[in-house]
Formats: sequence, C-alpha cells, structure tokens
Amino acid sequence: MRGATLQTEARAHTPQAARRAFVAALNRGDLEGASACFARNGCMVTPDATTIHGREAIGALLTQLIDRRTEIEVRLSDRLEAAEATLAAERWKIASEGVDGRSFVRESIATLVLCRVEGEWKLSILAPWGWGT
Repeated sequence: MRGATLQTEARAHTPQAARRAFVAALNRGDLEGASACFARNGCMVTPDATTIHGREAIGALLTQLIDRRTEIEVRLSDRLEAAEATLAAERWKIASEGVDGRSFVRESIATLVLCRVEGEWKLSILAPWGWGT
C-alpha cells in the first residue's frame, strides 16, 4: 500500500458516491478502502475475462493493481437506475506501472453494477476493462 494506513471512505449513500469511493481508494493505494467498496459476494472481471468472486479474492486482485501503482480517471459516466440496483457504463483511463517499470495507459469502457446493501451502495460487479463481446 502506498503511504500510511488510510481510513475507508464514509458510507456511500448513492451509486455515484460508491464508485467515487472505490476509485479514490484505489488511486491512493488503500486496499482496505477499495475492498470495502465491494459487496461481500461481489465479482470483479480481470483483463482476460476471468471472474473473481468474493471480497477476499477481489482484494488479492486489487493488491496487484495497487502494487502496479494503478490510477483510474473516470472520463465519462452513464447509468441506469432501478430501485436498489444501478447499471453503469463509464469511460476509464487506467494508468499502471508495467513489469519493466515503464508506465502504460489503457482506455476502456468499464461496466459496473451497484446494489444497495443494508442502506449502503456497494459494487456488486466490476468489469474495469469491459465485459462481453
């Protein structure tokens, strides 16, 4: 983790706040904060379309992103809300440090599903590098 231990974000009362909390935590290298943005049984899709299930397993993937000093910039966001769920498609600029130490940047259409869990919005599904055909 970059820097000292950081506190997790305040409770997310909107889907947008939940996504912002995740991006902010990942960008500052806060594994605990980024992991807490997911529902316990959440799912994250890797760049090769492997699905990772559960907050603990997602935390292992987030650790890799943090170790590569990954930073996300949200450039455009569109969403569809229905009661306790939100589907979002966002244009993300993802910058990471490669294995050779050089930075690389990738633009993607991230897919997010957020759900309200016990009064708080959480990521239920996150596909940062896109999903589907």
